[in-house]
Amino acid sequence: MRDAGSGNIVFVGATASRRGGAQTSAFASAKAAQRSPAESLARSFWPEGIHVTLVVVDGKIGAASDTAAGPLNPAANAETAYQLCQQDRSAWSFEVEVTALH
Repeated sequence: MRDAGSGNIVFVGATASRRGGAQTSAFASAKAAQRSPAESLARSFWPEGIHVTLVVVDGKIGAASDTAAGPLNPAANAETAYQLCQQDRSAWSFEVEVTALH
Protein backbone atom coordinates (compact mmCIF):
# COMPACT_ATOMS: atom_id res chain seq x y z
CA MET A 1 0.00 0.00 0.00
CA ARG A 2 2.85 2.37 0.77
CA ASP A 3 4.46 1.68 -2.60
CA ALA A 4 1.13 2.28 -4.35
CA GLY A 5 0.36 5.38 -2.28
CA SER A 6 -3.16 4.14 -1.61
CA GLY A 7 -5.15 1.47 0.16
CA ASN A 8 -7.61 0.83 2.96
CA ILE A 9 -7.44 -0.80 6.37
CA VAL A 10 -10.80 -1.32 8.07
CA PHE A 11 -11.09 -2.25 11.74
CA VAL A 12 -14.39 -3.55 13.10
CA GLY A 13 -15.01 -2.46 16.66
CA ALA A 14 -17.87 -2.21 19.09
CA THR A 15 -19.44 0.45 21.30
CA ALA A 16 -17.79 -1.41 24.18
CA SER A 17 -14.59 0.38 23.11
CA ARG A 18 -16.17 3.57 24.50
CA ARG A 19 -18.08 2.20 27.46
CA GLY A 20 -18.11 -1.11 29.24
CA GLY A 21 -21.24 -2.84 30.42
CA ALA A 22 -22.03 -5.15 33.27
CA GLN A 23 -20.09 -8.41 32.94
CA THR A 24 -18.28 -7.27 29.76
CA SER A 25 -14.96 -6.04 31.16
CA ALA A 26 -12.84 -8.45 29.11
CA PHE A 27 -14.63 -7.62 25.83
CA ALA A 28 -14.70 -3.87 26.55
CA SER A 29 -11.00 -3.71 27.36
CA ALA A 30 -10.13 -5.71 24.24
CA LYS A 31 -12.17 -3.39 22.01
CA ALA A 32 -10.67 -0.31 23.65
CA ALA A 33 -7.22 -1.80 23.07
CA GLN A 34 -8.13 -2.20 19.38
CA ARG A 35 -9.49 1.34 18.95
CA SER A 36 -6.43 3.27 20.15
CA PRO A 37 -3.87 1.70 17.81
CA ALA A 38 -6.36 1.95 14.93
CA GLU A 39 -6.55 5.71 15.43
CA SER A 40 -2.76 5.96 15.74
CA LEU A 41 -2.37 4.03 12.48
CA ALA A 42 -4.85 6.37 10.82
CA ARG A 43 -2.83 9.42 11.82
CA SER A 44 0.38 7.73 10.64
CA PHE A 45 -0.88 6.30 7.34
CA TRP A 46 -3.33 8.93 6.07
CA PRO A 47 -0.54 11.25 4.85
CA GLU A 48 0.77 8.29 2.84
CA GLY A 49 -2.61 7.80 1.12
CA ILE A 50 -3.68 4.79 3.20
CA HIS A 51 -7.17 5.20 4.63
CA VAL A 52 -7.51 3.57 8.06
CA THR A 53 -11.05 3.39 9.44
CA LEU A 54 -13.01 1.94 12.34
CA VAL A 55 -16.58 0.68 11.94
CA VAL A 56 -18.17 0.67 15.39
CA VAL A 57 -20.91 -1.96 15.63
CA ASP A 58 -23.63 -1.01 18.10
CA GLY A 59 -25.87 -4.05 18.25
CA LYS A 60 -26.00 -7.71 17.47
CA ILE A 61 -25.26 -8.93 13.98
CA GLY A 62 -27.82 -11.44 12.80
CA ALA A 63 -29.26 -13.10 9.75
CA ALA A 64 -29.91 -10.83 6.80
CA SER A 65 -33.30 -9.22 7.09
CA ASP A 66 -35.40 -6.77 5.11
CA THR A 67 -36.96 -5.32 8.25
CA ALA A 68 -35.76 -2.07 9.80
CA ALA A 69 -35.85 -3.42 13.35
CA GLY A 70 -33.83 -6.28 14.77
CA PRO A 71 -30.25 -7.44 14.36
CA LEU A 72 -27.81 -5.71 12.04
CA ASN A 73 -27.72 -7.13 8.55
CA PRO A 74 -24.19 -8.45 7.77
CA ALA A 75 -24.44 -7.30 4.15
CA ALA A 76 -25.39 -3.79 5.26
CA ASN A 77 -22.38 -3.70 7.59
CA ALA A 78 -20.13 -4.77 4.72
CA GLU A 79 -21.67 -2.05 2.52
CA THR A 80 -20.82 0.58 5.14
CA ALA A 81 -17.19 -0.59 5.20
CA TYR A 82 -17.11 -0.56 1.39
CA GLN A 83 -18.49 2.99 1.29
CA LEU A 84 -15.75 4.13 3.69
CA CYS A 85 -13.19 2.71 1.28
CA GLN A 86 -14.71 4.77 -1.54
CA GLN A 87 -14.55 8.14 0.25
CA ASP A 88 -12.77 11.02 -1.41
CA ARG A 89 -9.42 11.60 0.25
CA SER A 90 -10.31 15.24 0.93
CA ALA A 91 -13.03 14.11 3.36
CA TRP A 92 -11.96 10.80 4.90
CA SER A 93 -13.76 9.53 8.00
CA PHE A 94 -11.97 7.62 10.72
CA GLU A 95 -14.95 6.28 12.64
CA VAL A 96 -18.48 5.37 11.57
CA GLU A 97 -21.07 3.72 13.80
CA VAL A 98 -23.67 1.26 12.56
CA THR A 99 -26.60 0.90 14.95
CA ALA A 100 -29.40 -1.65 15.19
CA LEU A 101 -32.84 -0.16 15.58
CA HIS A 102 -34.76 -1.46 18.54
